Amino acid sequence: MNYAELQLAVIDDSHRSDLAVFVPRFITECEGLIRRQLTAYLLTTTIGETERIADGLYTLPERVLVLRQLRLQGRQGDAISRVIPAAVRRLAATADVLQYAENGDGTIEFRGTPGTDATFDVTYYGSPAPLVDDLDTNELLTDHESLYISGAKFFLYIHTQDRELASDELSIFNGVVDTLNEAIARKIGGANIAPSYNMAGGSSY
Repeated sequence: MNYAELQLAVIDDSHRSDLAVFVPRFITECEGLIRRQLTAYLLTTTIGETERIADGLYTLPERVLVLRQLRLQGRQGDAISRVIPAAVRRLAATADVLQYAENGDGTIEFRGTPGTDATFDVTYYGSPAPLVDDLDTNELLTDHESLYISGAKFFLYIHTQDRELASDELSIFNGVVDTLNEAIARKIGGANIAPSYNMAGGSSY
């Protein structure tokens, strides 16, 4: 499912074609709710020359919580080893790309220095980038489209002031989030899991 198909699904499932112009906003609000409630999700991306700052220094994807694995495209063998920032420069810049270090400021440094146009496959726990263009998609949307649909419909029904239907959609959303958070916490450990939203006792959104 991509962004355009998600919009159509929200309209079709809610039977509110009259609200089509508002659906992108409902999806944006849903994405904010996902970022607040979902601890993280296993995602993949690439980094290459566009992300290079200088030499072996690159910017990381936004919303990275935990890096799981980095591999240099076109090279067989083990993944690149992670070391602390103080240790990464002990390896010569002219060496093969064997190590990386996260700097804590949204950047990553490789040693040795990657060649021009080197591309890395990155697997990480985090949250997806916002959907913008019609063909945009991500692993979370592909694997759990009901999370996006129910979240967007929650905000749709908040807009129409239908509290009962909003509560139903929020229950579906929370059920998916709770299941994912439990699975992710077991895999990465130490991450705080936010309590699910609820509609009891007044506004909670």
